[in-house]
Amino acid sequence: MNNDAIDSIVAELDEVTGRARRLVDTTEPRLFTVRPDLTRWSASECIAHLSISTSEFLPVLEKALADARKSGLKATKPPAMDWIGAALRWFLEPPIRSRVKTTARFVPRAVRAKAESIGEFTALQAKLIGMIREAGELDLRRIKVVSPFDKRVRYNAFSAFRIIAAHQRRHLWQAEKAVAALRAA
Repeated sequence: MNNDAIDSIVAELDEVTGRARRLVDTTEPRLFTVRPDLTRWSASECIAHLSISTSEFLPVLEKALADARKSGLKATKPPAMDWIGAALRWFLEPPIRSRVKTTARFVPRAVRAKAESIGEFTALQAKLIGMIREAGELDLRRIKVVSPFDKRVRYNAFSAFRIIAAHQRRHLWQAEKAVAALRAA
């Protein structure tokens, strides 16, 4: 029932992973770790932020999906985003319409070398994709998750996966812009 929707999310995440690898492969080590100015993150910090975000999302999604399996919440129709998820996804898509300061636990604490940064990111992407594929039989419309960014915000699991992909595109776009600004300077 959910195969096309699952394949679509996986394709989005694979595309982000490919872009991140290309950025790492084509960027000199110094340009990867330097901020273009004091108010913007380096490419390394952007990718570290994505790894932190995915690390925070994984247990939330794992619990919600495990609870749904126990309840026998099988899909009967194709998944769809709820309104809050659709709004968040739209807001997160690049280009950045408005900058938003993240909470402290999502701010990278250290700048990492290219190999370490991309290694962690791709390992987390693989876990996330595996989780998405395993969720294919579940009713992603009815499974609710609480945002790890703000406990007051809830959306369905399908929205969560789409939000994660949009968030990744946003910060990868930011990382690419940071490198481009340094190259132009």
